[in-house]
Amino acid sequence: MRAAPLDITGQWAKLNDTLVALVDCIPDDKLDWSPRDDLWNFRGIVLHTIISRDNWLQAVVADGETAPDVLRNAQTRDGMKRELRRSWERVVRFISDPAKLSAAYEDDWDGETKQLSGHWIAFHLLEHDIHHRADIFHYLALLGIEHPEVGTP
Repeated sequence: MRAAPLDITGQWAKLNDTLVALVDCIPDDKLDWSPRDDLWNFRGIVLHTIISRDNWLQAVVADGETAPDVLRNAQTRDGMKRELRRSWERVVRFISDPAKLSAAYEDDWDGETKQLSGHWIAFHLLEHDIHHRADIFHYLALLGIEHPEVGTP
């Protein structure tokens, strides 16, 4: 039996749109700001989100795509937005393929090989996006910067 594509794609697409919109809320002089030295700055959060999507899909899922040089391409505001959109389209190709979602994958976690389903990877990526979107919201709030409202179904 083949699993159906994920029924969360539309809501996740809105989440990605919010990530893109949040990049425009960050003042130019705050792109490298974080509330503490031991926390990522805005730019680092966005880069990490993009790179994580690409790493999971290239290294674990082996989707046959090669990630561009995100560290170079996403240093500017426009570059970050372009890479968020590009990496999202890559995620969509994965979560829209029932065979990839049903497949079993292997990944090393703390020196131990773990068996992961495509569904697990998809939900891990979703949780990761939500987690880092929240970081950006909190950082903006600490700076007193207005941000777009997040609608839920």
